[in-house]
Amino acid sequence: MAILSLLAVALALTAALLVFAAYQYRSQVIAEAENRSIAIARLLEEHAAKTLSMHAAALSQMEWMVDDLGWDRIDNSPLLHERLKAMASLPVEVQSYWIIDENGRIRASSFEWPMRPLDAYDREYFRALASPGVKPGDAIHIGPRLSGKMRSEIFFTISRRMELPDHRFQGVAQISLRPGYFADFYRTVLHGSHDVILLMREDGEVLVRNPLSAPPDRIDIGHFPELITAPEKDGVFRAVTPLDGVERMMTRRKIPNLPIYVLYGTDVASIEKAWRDRVLPYALFAIPAFGLLCVLGGIALRRSRQAAAAQEALRRANAALEGRIAERTRHLDQALADKEMLLRDIHHRVKNNLQVILSLLELQAQRAPELEAPFSEALTRINTMGLIHEQIYRSTGISAVRLDNFVDALAGHLNSFHSRPGRTIVIRHRVEPLSLDLNRVVPFALILNEVVSNAFKHAFADRCSGTIAIAVTAENGSLHLTVEDDGTGASEPEAALVPDRRSMGMDLIRAFTRQIHGEYHFTREGGTRFDLVFPQQDGDAA
Repeated sequence: MAILSLLAVALALTAALLVFAAYQYRSQVIAEAENRSIAIARLLEEHAAKTLSMHAAALSQMEWMVDDLGWDRIDNSPLLHERLKAMASLPVEVQSYWIIDENGRIRASSFEWPMRPLDAYDREYFRALASPGVKPGDAIHIGPRLSGKMRSEIFFTISRRMELPDHRFQGVAQISLRPGYFADFYRTVLHGSHDVILLMREDGEVLVRNPLSAPPDRIDIGHFPELITAPEKDGVFRAVTPLDGVERMMTRRKIPNLPIYVLYGTDVASIEKAWRDRVLPYALFAIPAFGLLCVLGGIALRRSRQAAAAQEALRRANAALEGRIAERTRHLDQALADKEMLLRDIHHRVKNNLQVILSLLELQAQRAPELEAPFSEALTRINTMGLIHEQIYRSTGISAVRLDNFVDALAGHLNSFHSRPGRTIVIRHRVEPLSLDLNRVVPFALILNEVVSNAFKHAFADRCSGTIAIAVTAENGSLHLTVEDDGTGASEPEAALVPDRRSMGMDLIRAFTRQIHGEYHFTREGGTRFDLVFPQQDGDAA
């Protein structure tokens, strides 16, 4: 079963890798096609924007010419005709320039002078711009494909509404543009033979299309408003182009400030083909790999059956040995549990015995008031050791004590023991969740007890309130104990330096500090600060 499972996993992994590679390449090919379409569409947008914006500016110049000359001079002088003719001779995309008055009569063009009687009243661009509801932003109009009245040539128009100073309609300035110029440029940027480029009005009327499957002199080459209104995501949408029924990935860009769009469509079938071409080498490699895996799996399955008998004999021998080991381990676990229970009971009894001693000393101090002061220090030390055994008894292990729990209990006991009526001393402690082994926690606890008790006795002798701060942190394998008060300063450190005057508390601090291989010092700046540094592990001090 293991061999069969391994073979199945290997085959499934090979198939999964093939599917994953196919998926990755599909995403990659689609992303490349999208990025290429977006880049080409931006190029088309830039080209159309520059070309049409330049001619929109030329329309403004034509309006200025009309304002400068007036209709009478335009009719009686070829000056405007010569200017329009010179302007039309430069750009290859321009077929002609036209100026129409408010009645639709053509007053000047780049074709001839004097102008034969012609009118543009029936043209869409004239009716659209002559409408009284034209807004200032609609002053530029892009017209559909038309056939010329003087020359049978296909063109589309860009025109501008001309107005008098009082905003009354004065006429139309119009430029006829050759679609062939745009089609020639679009032919140079087509990526695939089935890709398509469309230059469309905002109503969906197609002005230029490449490739053009219709005769070049055909006026109507398509009206596809659905391509303008189709929702897009990240600038791309998919649609079946009505012009040939081919599904394409479309990119649409609007020309700034003009009612016209450019669209670039990439054939989805060509994208799929590019994806298949990339995946094919992996598929050709995967098929022999499947066959080789099956052969290797058969060989491994036969070998595994031969090894099964030997494994079974070894399993039976191991089972007998494991049974004996398990029995021995069970006895050892029981002995260890009994020892831990015994140690817990010892700690509990030691704590109870210390509590009895503490109670006896308190009774003795009550009967002899003169012993209360000497006994108080002994009582706090005994209680500190009792707290250690209580923490060990309550903890889940018996080899170490949690310092944060112990310091919290010790702070509560010392605050209660040293409390006096009319005096409020607050102990604040910030202790990291560290553990300390039994050989080092007792000296540490007694040092802390001596320092805090010393602060209660000496730092706040003439004050009713104060604060004692305790901090324990670990850094670079060492523990740092800091006890700081905001009192007047303890006299105990100085007393240790006076000849013939010994302080038991300082003797204990020095002795216990040596025991844990640490260093300490006192500083006084407004209050008293005690700092102790010692190795966190007993082996660090060796």
